[in-house]
Amino acid sequence: MKTLIALQTTVLALVLAVPATAMAGEAKMSLQDPDKFTDIDPGNGTDKSFRKGLVRAFTEELSKSAKALPAGQTLEVTFTDIDLAGEVDPVEVQGGYRLRLLKDVYFPRLEFDYRVLDASGAVVSEQKGVELKDMGYLSGPRGSGTSASFFYETRMLRDWFKKTLPGDPK
Repeated sequence: MKTLIALQTTVLALVLAVPATAMAGEAKMSLQDPDKFTDIDPGNGTDKSFRKGLVRAFTEELSKSAKALPAGQTLEVTFTDIDLAGEVDPVEVQGGYRLRLLKDVYFPRLEFDYRVLDASGAVVSEQKGVELKDMGYLSGPRGSGTSASFFYETRMLRDWFKKTLPGDPK
């Protein structure tokens, strides 16, 4: 009887421990020469604070997805061009505001290189020149009340991760 209880306890401990440790990757991202990007115009606000928000939003999305990578793996993404959804209207509205107009012809596009490294720094997978675009971005689902910055771009990153890299990001 004691052997059976010990065996059950061991199996239960293994079942509980494996999911917690099997998936725990991390993510790092960078912008390569952002002054040459197609469109990261802040409209209102400063370039510096806008870029900071963009980096924060993209890093958060990539970090959420990277948690589905095996423990010890790191996803490194270097953006080489970004063309945000919409276009900043060059005409200022009353009060000096410049608005980003969302139209079908101004679809979001991301270009980047990525690498997945294991715990020792060895490359597990990599690709240069990845290009994502969503020409139907206004037709796709968007949760009601969603006011997330860079919603369309982060959705493209999430979809790319699900299709390209292992794991099951939430």
